[in-house]
Amino acid sequence: MENAQEIDDIDGFVQELTGCQDDLIVFIRALCGDYHLASDIRQEVNMVLWRKRRIFAPGTNFRKWAYRIAHLEVKEHFRRIKRRQTTTMEPDLIDSFAAELPATVDELPERRKALAVCMERLTPKDHELIQHRYWSEGSLETLATATGRSVGTLKARLFQLRTALRLCIRERLANSAP
Repeated sequence: MENAQEIDDIDGFVQELTGCQDDLIVFIRALCGDYHLASDIRQEVNMVLWRKRRIFAPGTNFRKWAYRIAHLEVKEHFRRIKRRQTTTMEPDLIDSFAAELPATVDELPERRKALAVCMERLTPKDHELIQHRYWSEGSLETLATATGRSVGTLKARLFQLRTALRLCIRERLANSAP
């Protein structure tokens, strides 16, 4: 039977593990380039993290540790693929991405907040276009038919909106920087 200290350690570990899942999938996806593959690799990473939970030192940087394990698991995945004679990413390129991505992933909560504020500034029509494009399964053809606009017009407007949102996010992040 586990004692109370072990239960507290497991609770803290689980809290750390579940708290970094969104950022972990972003980190892995950036390394491997495919969302479905990243989901599979994240499962492997979670299993490794769980198996190695006793060596994690509470009070240290859990995310950094998880990113390092994810980095190694992505490299292992590509090694397995390479053994099957398929094209893979070079290990040095994965190492380079893994070195730079934690800082980018760590700023995601601020970027998400900035995006939310910038999205609120859109007109309802533009907001609907962005939601349809990025949060629904529908095609642009479907939206074009429903709104009486051409697909080309929608694509051009999406380009303009992405540019405006990118600038808005940059401005908000620059204004909130210490």
